Amino acid sequence: MDTLARECFAVVAYFSYFGYPLTAFEVWKWLQRPSQPWSLSDVMTTLSTDEWLREHVHEHNGFYGFGDVAAHCRDRHTRYVDAVRKYAVLRPVVEYIGRLPGVTGVAVCNSLAYHHTTEKSDIDLFILTEPSRVWSVRLLAVSMMALLRKRPHEADRDPICCSFFVDSTAHSIAPYKIAADDPYLAYWTATLIPLVERDGAFVAFRSANTWAFDDVPNHRPVVRARAFRPAIRRRFPLHVVAERTARALQEKKFPKRITAMQNLDTRVVVNDHVLKFHENDRRQEIAKALADKLA
Repeated sequence: MDTLARECFAVVAYFSYFGYPLTAFEVWKWLQRPSQPWSLSDVMTTLSTDEWLREHVHEHNGFYGFGDVAAHCRDRHTRYVDAVRKYAVLRPVVEYIGRLPGVTGVAVCNSLAYHHTTEKSDIDLFILTEPSRVWSVRLLAVSMMALLRKRPHEADRDPICCSFFVDSTAHSIAPYKIAADDPYLAYWTATLIPLVERDGAFVAFRSANTWAFDDVPNHRPVVRARAFRPAIRRRFPLHVVAERTARALQEKKFPKRITAMQNLDTRVVVNDHVLKFHENDRRQEIAKALADKLA
């Protein structure tokens, strides 16, 4: 097995963990830290001619993966249709969160960013704020989701998960890697889909996380987002809500598991600049599964 074949195999192995078959173009696009600037033609040739790769990676109608690729292709189509529906569901939510004072950006992440969801999949949002505004922004964002009973533990369909807030002084998320090589976080960062942006928030975010985009050099991030309308922002007098009061109110409501886990590692991070609530972080599990496949 030559170098490119191994790199193609690593990409297919990673996405197969999620039951997500890839086209040849997607294999090329998602090459992680390639040993050289391979062309799409190089990848297509390797996928079709490398004997070891053809033995271990299955192909169906131009899609590559492990196991029953035909079934995974059908599932990918079904999930794509659900994701399109979810974006329609998300529109009024983004209208609300995007107009809150202190918010500078709202992006879709995780499975919805790949258009790979089911009815029960969370709609995960990544939210950027002005300096030291994460607590007050989260208070209004999560309170509205609670009123609508759309939080993950309350909704059986299309739950809205607002679990990651970062202010403009803490755009770099490299400190939250689980290891020097964290493919999940690199893909997560590169695949963010900004829906709302003010003052170049996601431009600054990408500049602070060049490591992720260097890891997947063939990928071009989505940069188009809706602009803010400042006049509407004045309808929400968030500036009168003291950040310390917002923090005190929310910390009082934290489940015991969150209180016990906060700042122990990268799963749950709680401070005045970053709020990250990923208590069910599966990155270690994914990294081990990928290492086993590559071995």
